[in-house]
Amino acid sequence: MVHGRRRGRGRDDGLLATAALAAGLGTPLVDLDGDALSALVPGEGEVRAQPGWTLGVGAPVPAADLTRGAADAARALRRAVAERVPLVRDGPARAGGVGSLVDPAEAGAHGRALLAPLEGAPALLETLRVWLSLHGSWDRTAVALEVHRNTVRQRIARAGALLDVDLGDADVRMELWFALKWA
Repeated sequence: MVHGRRRGRGRDDGLLATAALAAGLGTPLVDLDGDALSALVPGEGEVRAQPGWTLGVGAPVPAADLTRGAADAARALRRAVAERVPLVRDGPARAGGVGSLVDPAEAGAHGRALLAPLEGAPALLETLRVWLSLHGSWDRTAVALEVHRNTVRQRIARAGALLDVDLGDADVRMELWFALKWA
């Protein structure tokens, strides 16, 4: 999956623009909705930056997991917007990484237990996820989530209070990062 946001002021929603974008992405499965783009790209397709667009590319997923692929692409797009780069890929975990040392079922149970105090607060969870992925940057998180930086500060403070952790501690942030990945 690919999600995108138009950059700049130029706006052409015509068939020619859609066809050019489809050719650039290597797929006819492109949906343009104003300044937003969604595309379904074959797993073997190589997605490259497209002029006038900021793109987030999800990792290849089977058809049954398209919802997860769309979420990955949306997360990558938020990072691309926050980092002001034309394209970000949300790839699969590297083989042999730390995640490969832990049983997935145990890791998932641990992640859900650690994050249980935030259950029912999706805005807090997503803010925490984006904030951690952007290395604690208030401004870049605010841009990625399209909220005010004070909203980010308030949400992070509330998440820290509910979790009863010190988010200034790198070990705590790392533990939460893994919990968010595994949950």
